[in-house]
Amino acid sequence: MENIVTTQLYLVPFKLEIVKAAIIGNAELEKVLAVTVLPNWCEEEFLQNLPGIPEIFCKDPLQGEWGWGSLIIQKAENTLIGHTMVKIIPDSTGSPTGSLEIGYFIVPSYRQQGYASEAAKATIEWAFCQPNVQKVTAGCDPDNIASKRVLEKIGMQLIESREKVLVWELCKTATI
Repeated sequence: MENIVTTQLYLVPFKLEIVKAAIIGNAELEKVLAVTVLPNWCEEEFLQNLPGIPEIFCKDPLQGEWGWGSLIIQKAENTLIGHTMVKIIPDSTGSPTGSLEIGYFIVPSYRQQGYASEAAKATIEWAFCQPNVQKVTAGCDPDNIASKRVLEKIGMQLIESREKVLVWELCKTATI
């Protein structure tokens, strides 16, 4: 993944060097990114899973090349306000399938300002510029109305409703 610039945001690829800084802590992340890092820039579960990401990068060089999504920097305040996630979906042999799963998180104090939609849309546009990516999926909690609205706004279609997750999809041939 490369740096992406949108109207309100910088999306900085969450590659190995930045993942390592995030594992060390927010002060190190501030130093590496030269931005203000909010203490709640990611969810606790994401933070707990950070130490496993370098190993994923080693096992899947393409995932390492693309990174684990992007960190979302709000331009006006030069502040880390969240992240996107990009995960290559492998087949049973571990080879990429042409599908990616995306996710996103915006700190509560920056929600309802269009940042999640802007970041998710830019992430999907980047994904569809990759030659082998044909489909992007996302999941959200059935009770998360804001997340459902983001996914609808960026053109994703609800394809499956499970007990604890709604599954959304957008194919390369669709218009976003």
